Amino acid sequence: KNKFKDKKWDSQGDAIGSYIDETILPELRKMWNKLINGEENSKTSDGGDEKETMKKEFDKNVIFYGPPGTGKTYTTAKRAVEICKTESEKELTDYSEIMKKYNELKKKNRIEFITFHQSYGYEEFIEGIKPIVLNEDDESDSENSQEIKYEIVDGIFKKFCDEARKAQDKENNEYVFIIDEINRGNISKIFGELITLIETTKRAGKKECISTKLPYSKEEFTVPDNVYIIGTMNTADRSIALMDTALRRRFYFEEMLPNYDLLKDIFVEDEGVKVNIGAMLKAINERIEYLYDREHTIGHAVFLELNENNDIDKLENIFKKSVIPLLQEYFYEDYDKIRLILGDNAKDEDEQFIFAESIKPKDVFEGDIGDIDIPEKKYIIKYENFRNIMAYKNISKKLSDE
Repeated sequence: KNKFKDKKWDSQGDAIGSYIDETILPELRKMWNKLINGEENSKTSDGGDEKETMKKEFDKNVIFYGPPGTGKTYTTAKRAVEICKTESEKELTDYSEIMKKYNELKKKNRIEFITFHQSYGYEEFIEGIKPIVLNEDDESDSENSQEIKYEIVDGIFKKFCDEARKAQDKENNEYVFIIDEINRGNISKIFGELITLIETTKRAGKKECISTKLPYSKEEFTVPDNVYIIGTMNTADRSIALMDTALRRRFYFEEMLPNYDLLKDIFVEDEGVKVNIGAMLKAINERIEYLYDREHTIGHAVFLELNENNDIDKLENIFKKSVIPLLQEYFYEDYDKIRLILGDNAKDEDEQFIFAESIKPKDVFEGDIGDIDIPEKKYIIKYENFRNIMAYKNISKKLSDE
């Protein structure tokens, strides 16, 4: 017989008992709850192998930033789908499946997508007063008001928050608001007083919840806790260091850089010569990073269409319409640096993308040119060489080993 069975133990009377009550027992309860929850979450619907189905936790405010073409827009769509995913739904990895689900969620108004620009303001984002043209049949006391009247109109973010608020008691209630090119907008002008309300700890239902009275409607407004905000930022346009300080400390930032592994199995072959696209882009970007910075490197997405069609014509088109214009923008009027990046300074003339031709000012200008600083070289983009596979192969000696 257990002599302790009917004994009531009051641990409050001694130090050891207090330590057990205050420290050990709470930890044991946590471990027990995790064990129980883990067993429940590991059960699959068909009674098969154990599988983790617990819903992931995501940051409420996040910005994906990086150079152009690093997959920020796609990653945003993927993250939005993951946030809205139910525990029973499988993880999507296929691009077409992710985008299909993304568009379904958009139709259900659980995902909203906008792009910031210089003219975007508080009135479009939160609320504003806008003129409404009346129809002739509208009744009004004044002849003048029959032509036009002014109404308070909700902005896109306020509408979205109001919709999300209605779904707060539902099981799957996540709503995702996506802001593309968030760094192009005037954050203070667009968010106004709401910049504080989007903080995770200041959301509706939180201990530190803050509400504000909107200037036009005079409504009390809070940001629901089930609203996730995802932004994208192109670092080639603006450095992260120049971002609005109020925005920087309210968002988590996730950097996205060129992913060469996505291109490592892509080869373009012509006349028996192969070029590894991943290695070629890496060589180009190493030089851009050295001469400029890594925020202005070229993203892998620029070359992903070679997955479907990897012939020389497609590669020629990518260089003509994407790579060369991008380098011209980055290194304005500095064609010597562009030539260094493309390896043209070490190639034969028929392999160069940009050819530097020496000129004599006296052959061009008449009379005395004095002390005028006239360049002794002119640069020609040799479009006919874009079809030469060796122009790409000889961008770097490293490519000869591929």
